Amino acid sequence: MKNSENKYETLILTKKEAVARVILNRPDKMNALNPKMFEDIAEVFKHIATDDSIRAVIVSGAGEAFSAGGDVIEDILPISNMTLSEFKDYFEKGSRAYKEMFNLQKPVIGAINGFAVGGGLEIALLCDIRIASEKARFGQGFVWMGLVAEVGTYLMSRIIGLGRAKLLSFTGDLIDASEAERIGLVEKVIPANQLEQYAEELAKRLADGPAESIGTIKKALNESLRMDFDSSLDYVSGLVYQLTHSDEHKEAVKAFIEKRKPVFRVNK
Repeated sequence: MKNSENKYETLILTKKEAVARVILNRPDKMNALNPKMFEDIAEVFKHIATDDSIRAVIVSGAGEAFSAGGDVIEDILPISNMTLSEFKDYFEKGSRAYKEMFNLQKPVIGAINGFAVGGGLEIALLCDIRIASEKARFGQGFVWMGLVAEVGTYLMSRIIGLGRAKLLSFTGDLIDASEAERIGLVEKVIPANQLEQYAEELAKRLADGPAESIGTIKKALNESLRMDFDSSLDYVSGLVYQLTHSDEHKEAVKAFIEKRKPVFRVNK
């Protein structure tokens, strides 16, 4: 997909070979999330899920920020005037965006180029792998608005531990990229001028890998968050059985025996 074919009001979707890039595109607002952006995120990830030519995704922000969080005027201020029924309908729209990202059975790399605060950190947390520019800053800013994180309540403690999650959530403090890497909030910090290239190389590497296996691994890891150890073993055994009958598994075994590199897709 070329930029000229982009159909989203608040996002830019491009595609290079098997890698899609989703760019949060409200740079004049530091890519603050508004109702339309939630709608666009849900739609773009639904599209990516059904496009078999896309095998990996990069999420980044236009301009200097990844996302500074919810748009106070368009996203936060209206909530206090809603009835319970209106709020549930409104919240479901945001939840749909979060669920489409979380449940996508393709690897999603967050290229965190600047501030990822509040709702922006929620989007970052939903990425499978977070690569940060040395200029990036992170904050669980919901407490500043007298609110509680949605995605962060579920994922933050699982990623960085309960104590650190409480510290960041209670204080709303901003941390820099090196601290985010130290506590495990991001997987790697990259010089700002190398972030895009690094993310693209990693995405291409994943796109060239066994898509069915990677998608199943992501699903298994996500589902295991809801299970005890025995249940997880039982669940994964079924996934393993399915994969042993896949073309990717057969190609991997054949390539090992023939002492060559496996080919999991035809490059176009």
